[in-house]
Amino acid sequence: MPYKSLSAPRRVESLESEVRASAVLERPALVALLSSNPARLAVLPADSGTPKIVKLSIEQGDEVALLSRDIAVVRSENDVWAVLDVHRSGKLEQIATDVRALAAKPTGEHALILTWDGNASLLTAKKDEVDVRPFVLRGAVRAADLGPQDTTVVTEVPGGGLELRVHQGPTPEPGASHRAPLPAEAKRFDKLKSGRALNVFYARGATSACIVTQRGGRLTAKMVDVGVGIESADVAETSLVVGLVDGRCALFDGATLEAAGGRAMTPTHATPAGGGTPKTVSISNKAGSPSVWVGTSSGEIYRFSLPRKG
Repeated sequence: MPYKSLSAPRRVESLESEVRASAVLERPALVALLSSNPARLAVLPADSGTPKIVKLSIEQGDEVALLSRDIAVVRSENDVWAVLDVHRSGKLEQIATDVRALAAKPTGEHALILTWDGNASLLTAKKDEVDVRPFVLRGAVRAADLGPQDTTVVTEVPGGGLELRVHQGPTPEPGASHRAPLPAEAKRFDKLKSGRALNVFYARGATSACIVTQRGGRLTAKMVDVGVGIESADVAETSLVVGLVDGRCALFDGATLEAAGGRAMTPTHATPAGGGTPKTVSISNKAGSPSVWVGTSSGEIYRFSLPRKG
């Protein structure tokens, strides 16, 4: 059953500086949000409980992943750090350099990093440390995102185009099980959020995005016009939730996305994010009663429920 609206936002916590990144962990149900200048890590129970705030001895926070209840990894510019024993000592340990992107896995255990030399490494939680396994990428990967059982990447192809590819497992090392060529307009994008039925490829500040839908095992890509600059995005089933530069969060359901043509879409529902610009959006509990977690430019963390149509 499709989603119908976003609830009014509920303030959960504040990191006191701009929130740059967020990630979810399904079991246990946790959400991590990372701020910058100074860098602070908030780990929040997705159901109920007491938030944990860890002050990190780095200035900038750019991306975050949860490998387990007790281990997080954060990217700060070109470096990746493990945050060990999150709920007690919050020990910070540098584990990788020359990194341009970090992708979280919602089921934990692994995360993926892309490096500036065109390769990648798989991060794996091992008791109280993080193992780093470098590997060679097939082709030039523009962006990557991890799902519970697969890895989705956007890769450059001969002739200058882009292709979205789905690979089974936590890395793109196996051959692709599904592929879809992307429109030429998508070349300026660099951020990817993936799902079984819907993927979105976008760039911060752009008013359009490329969506890739899956039906009957076939992937189909098209451009959609959101009408307002995008700050952040996530997907749940056939729906897209975006944080917008005008301070709103907007829901676009599957029917709206399917009908989208050359004009700007009208959101299925939109609501103010609470305060500041919604810099990051993550959706937890996608298989049940989802919540949308928003981190803002003012450092505030808000939670929205995502009810379904009756």
